[in-house]
Amino acid sequence: MNIALLEDNPPILDYLSTALEMHGHTVYRFTDSAPLLETILTWKNVPLSPPYDLAIIDLLLPGPVSGIETIQKIWQALAPYRLPMIVVTACSQKELEAARATLPQVPFLRKPFKMRELLQLINQLQPAR
Repeated sequence: MNIALLEDNPPILDYLSTALEMHGHTVYRFTDSAPLLETILTWKNVPLSPPYDLAIIDLLLPGPVSGIETIQKIWQALAPYRLPMIVVTACSQKELEAARATLPQVPFLRKPFKMRELLQLINQLQPAR
């Protein structure tokens, strides 16, 4: 599975991408939403399958675009196609509840989480082959 991984913390990005690659996934690493959004917007104009099968997005990102806004922009750019997403976050419980209310169809994992929890979510979201 081709996975876009947006995580601003380098050690977490390294850990997640290494673990996902060890489980047979191809990981495209992003530390900022701008390059990810640029890739999505570029793909939108090409009549091929999407560049990613799944995106894992950190909720708390530096800069002007939050994780929620990134997800919304991706879905808007790819409409009517809905790229599967997983949110990972270290936000407070109150922020988590607000984010879940905004994106009820997206699974959330609160940091720290066990890698097997992430892998289970990925398997659930993986299209049948």
